[in-house]
Amino acid sequence: MLPEVKKILYATDLSDNAKVAMGWAMSLANHYDASITTLHVMPDMVEEMSLAMGYAAATDFVSKSLKEYNKEKGEELRRTIVDKIKSACSEVHGDDSEACRLDLNNVIVRVGHPVKEILAEATEGDYDLVVMGRRGRGIIDDVLLGSVARGVVQKCPKPVLTIRYTG
Repeated sequence: MLPEVKKILYATDLSDNAKVAMGWAMSLANHYDASITTLHVMPDMVEEMSLAMGYAAATDFVSKSLKEYNKEKGEELRRTIVDKIKSACSEVHGDDSEACRLDLNNVIVRVGHPVKEILAEATEGDYDLVVMGRRGRGIIDDVLLGSVARGVVQKCPKPVLTIRYTG
């Protein structure tokens, strides 16, 4: 039995590589008549500051301001992502916006750890496929550094297509 691909989760970090992955997601969606949900995960500023400062900023007075910052930046990022999707769609499809499978109303911005949030969305949203870019920097970096793509591939219960940037 051949797998059905009706719901694609496109995870983006807004990099050039993610734009290449977007093209693959769009192509697959057109081929399979599938819908695409776009997900961007932004780091939790409270968590990042806590790690950088060596103590739990979440218990500090800074926490409230950082949570507001996360919310504000999340909305800003959502608008940026929608603009990038529009631009990519017009590059590929010209004036035929209906041919673009990326749903501008279905753009999710989450705050947290990218691997954890991508896995949660892939499972909760019951997607058939996850498409995302991969930064192939080299074998040393792959061994020494953590990788969002590697974490998602290793832990995701859904198939994951990673696109390596060659530019």
